[in-house]
Amino acid sequence: MTKPRLSSIGTALLLAAGLLTVASVPGSANVATSVAAAPLTGMTAAPGFVSVAASAPKRDALAKVAVIGTGGTIAGKSESRVGFQSYQPGRTPTAELVQYLQPEVGQIADVSAVDFGGKGSGEYTIAEYHDLTRLVDEQLARADAVVVATGTQTMEELAYWLDLTVRSPKPVVVTGSMRPWTVIGSDGAPNLYNAIVLAASRRTHCFGAVIMMNDEILAARDATKTSTTRLDTIQSPELGILGTVDEKRVRLLRAPARTRDCAQPQQWRTPFDLATMPRDRLVRTEVVYTYADAGGEPITALATAGVKGLVAAGTPSPQQTTALMAAMQSGVVVVAANRNNSGAVYDTPGPVIPAEDLLPQKARLLLLLALSRSSDPAQVRSLFQRYGVTEFDPIR
Repeated sequence: MTKPRLSSIGTALLLAAGLLTVASVPGSANVATSVAAAPLTGMTAAPGFVSVAASAPKRDALAKVAVIGTGGTIAGKSESRVGFQSYQPGRTPTAELVQYLQPEVGQIADVSAVDFGGKGSGEYTIAEYHDLTRLVDEQLARADAVVVATGTQTMEELAYWLDLTVRSPKPVVVTGSMRPWTVIGSDGAPNLYNAIVLAASRRTHCFGAVIMMNDEILAARDATKTSTTRLDTIQSPELGILGTVDEKRVRLLRAPARTRDCAQPQQWRTPFDLATMPRDRLVRTEVVYTYADAGGEPITALATAGVKGLVAAGTPSPQQTTALMAAMQSGVVVVAANRNNSGAVYDTPGPVIPAEDLLPQKARLLLLLALSRSSDPAQVRSLFQRYGVTEFDPIR
């Protein structure tokens, strides 16, 4: 009896699921090439979309992954093996962390190590963020992917900064830990290993920066720190994770909207090219937290000190509203953001720019970059609409 022939789509699906081998399929060479070029997550695309896989590099040899260390808990040293919260951050060289993962990590990637700094994440300045972006792009010029190991306190901000400013579409994976490297049950080693696995897979090509923590992959824009002690602290409360890393298996279930422009580098890149934005000319922006009966004096003081942009986190008090109006009249650009972990601010009065669901600390970074490019409030608003809340649009 003649066996029924599978359609090319059916064959590709069975191959991807592991239910067929390439050798068992007539004309399998073409099918195998198709599957290798288009992983299951990108086998089909809506009209107007370009598959990320189609723009990703070929994977013939071990990926070159550069690990950049900035200090933080992951590089911390404790006085005892149970000093889970009592330790000194940033005391272990990055090369030493990578060496600890050998020989296993050497089987998945050709890993190099670079020390950027050894501080807690909250100690870094915006000027140093500028330097880190330039270093990441420099490493990506000769590596296939970069992993940035950092502290968790401002991890979400550093990751979002890199997301907005790195020029290369190659994978950038940010990781860290909640327990220092030297304690029993530290999450540092598995987090760094998984971050290298993810980076070496090159599956997040054109994703921008992502965070890899606690086996989960999160978009830099969406992630936030939710606990000062728990290992699952980095979460995306409203939008959820992008996928997971389970041993050597990378599972991607969704992608940031910017991947739609992967085949068009000029569209994919943001306009925040730090090569044309000197570190000493980045403007100052601040976040003002709102609460019941809050005074307006801090706002007035910040405007007087030369701050060019303010993010109001929450609904301002009457005193804050008066101070914000006066600040806007003096040229300060104001952004309204939600002070909660989810929800959005859409409608704002007059020239106030809505951050929608962008968290205040991230809206502050986007405002800083936008104002460093243009002092025109209309242009700043346009940049927020384009890069602060990137949405999938099948008509584009």
